[in-house]
Amino acid sequence: MTQLPQGHGSHRNDSRALAAECARKLLELRSRTGETQKHLAERLQMTESMISRLERGDHVPSLRTLCRIADAFGRHLEILFHEHEHVHADGTRHTHPHTHRDPAHRHRHAADEDIR
Repeated sequence: MTQLPQGHGSHRNDSRALAAECARKLLELRSRTGETQKHLAERLQMTESMISRLERGDHVPSLRTLCRIADAFGRHLEILFHEHEHVHADGTRHTHPHTHRDPAHRHRHAADEDIR
């Protein structure tokens, strides 16, 4: 896990949360196509148990694996390094840099409400 430098809040990148997000996306992609884990494993040249582990969030996929999955589903893989994200009452989101010590900071955070 990578911790942000001092003064940038207490947010950390959590490999379990990232694995869970990858699992959700992979399961969603596979479900849309109606493809079995076995068939996807064959297409990706992986074991069926690895597909299962990825879909359960038990394994953090490598960048190479993520690229293979994206290619298999005809998707573009994009990695973002987000700034601070706010979710407003109307559901709109925006990001901008600032610290939690910023006196102008008056927004409610998605992370504060465990929305993510």
